[in-house]
Amino acid sequence: MDRRQFLAGSAALMTTAVWASSVDKLLALDNAQAVAREPWAIGFNGAEGDYQPLTMQVSGEWPAQLSGNLYRNGPAKMSRAGKAYQHWFDGDGMVQQFSMANGQVQHQAKFIQTKKFKVEEAAGAFKYTTAGTVIPNALPIRNNDDLNVANTSLLPRHGELLALWEAGSPYRLDAQTLTTLGVKSFGDKFKGLPFSAHPLDDGQGGLWNFGVWYVGGEKQLLVYQVAADDSIARMEVIELQQASYLHAFAQSENKLVFYISSCVYEEGETYIDAFKWRPELPSQLLVIDKADFKARQLHPLPAGFVFHFGQAIEKNGELSVQLCLYPNSAILTQGMKGLLTGARKTKTPHAELVTITVPLTATLTAASKTQFAETLPSSARINRSGVMMEFPQFAQHTMSNKESAQQTSNAEKLAEKTGVASEFVPLFGVGARSDSAASSGSNFNYEAESESGLSNTLYCIHNAKDSSQHDVDTLGDASYSAFYLGKGKIAEEPLYIPATEQHEAYLLMTWLDYHNAQSGLSLFRASDISAGPIASAQMNRVLPLGFHGCFINA
Repeated sequence: MDRRQFLAGSAALMTTAVWASSVDKLLALDNAQAVAREPWAIGFNGAEGDYQPLTMQVSGEWPAQLSGNLYRNGPAKMSRAGKAYQHWFDGDGMVQQFSMANGQVQHQAKFIQTKKFKVEEAAGAFKYTTAGTVIPNALPIRNNDDLNVANTSLLPRHGELLALWEAGSPYRLDAQTLTTLGVKSFGDKFKGLPFSAHPLDDGQGGLWNFGVWYVGGEKQLLVYQVAADDSIARMEVIELQQASYLHAFAQSENKLVFYISSCVYEEGETYIDAFKWRPELPSQLLVIDKADFKARQLHPLPAGFVFHFGQAIEKNGELSVQLCLYPNSAILTQGMKGLLTGARKTKTPHAELVTITVPLTATLTAASKTQFAETLPSSARINRSGVMMEFPQFAQHTMSNKESAQQTSNAEKLAEKTGVASEFVPLFGVGARSDSAASSGSNFNYEAESESGLSNTLYCIHNAKDSSQHDVDTLGDASYSAFYLGKGKIAEEPLYIPATEQHEAYLLMTWLDYHNAQSGLSLFRASDISAGPIASAQMNRVLPLGFHGCFINA
């Protein structure tokens, strides 16, 4: 792809409210005061300004040797001048920093100073149409970074912190002060390159990533490798059979793995509205060879929808990948409608952790590479865990001897650098468990879910060899451990902290206590989450609920 092709396609797409994380439209633009009709809705009110440094109240024993910064990103500017966004993911990004040292925790947060944020801050009003909200008399959109809200995830890179969105350039941040340093460049040829919020480490100092554009009938997936010096080393434009919603992907030792869902881009008032659920279109598992992007396989699957992946492994001529699978895309087209209105009007299915296994065939011939991919007969096996969970986390780098002994003593050694393994290691995530079932100690009841319908329970899914070492329950095909946070709490994405010579492996998880108007975080031993947190920190601040984060050791 040459620069002219890329920029022309990019400009065309930006006229339609661009790539973005997706949920359905949420509330009328003039209804900014309708928020918080239910107690849990305070988590979606957003923030008026930056948060100054504040020392949090600590309980339990914070390990003195655990020193560093937990960062989280998410939408935080939800309304201006009495006008509210129509969907959660439109909010301008804010980075939260939790600094841990000497057993103390301090919090601060700042809005990411994107071009969009600065223009609208100066005007005191929304000025750009976003992925889910049409703004009257909006300013013209010249490129995708005009709409960049940098609100989805964070990536440590070359001593800086990158704030990521799905549709445009990362924004560079100072990891200590949270000051916005500017737009990250991958070279003039790729200015405005769609950079997904879930890049993967290539084990060589670089990254695997992707972007899409679906304009004028186009169904294109861009797959590329970022070199250690941040140049674009390789890129392939892949013509998809259907313009599916794509949020993340997975990697095994030799493959990149995408789930091509049955939720496809068609037409709509906004970019969000354009995605339609088409169960007559089978989903597909797209497997791409890392060494040759043209060597690809397609495995047909039943209709489904996916945001996030767990691990992917290759073993005995097969590829197995973990993912959080929804039976339909109602979460995207309907399920989020109540979040900003403060009332859950539509109940939608939860995601179930499943493992899909497909055969790996021989390398494609030069002739077959001229086709989209080698489409194989339906031979995929889907193993259902029975555990409804999202935001999967696991050890993504080679474990130290100490950590390996604690968690994966019966698993094969992780592959060097890339962190991919030949056996699944424990997987962590969060889900919405019934408050009444959790308090009585009974098993899951997903029909009678939590008060808010949002996550309130931390899970660890054990592999078959590892589960014998833990006090576990079973459900479906999974052995799992769990910890219920308590009524009135919403759990955010858990973050895995690898073991070092100084400390064991931990999980850090932020949460909102909406009954007491407090935000906090809890620290768990990764080896035994069911024992509950060994330490917590809380404060009288209601932080906007967010998406993804990272941890940087001091």
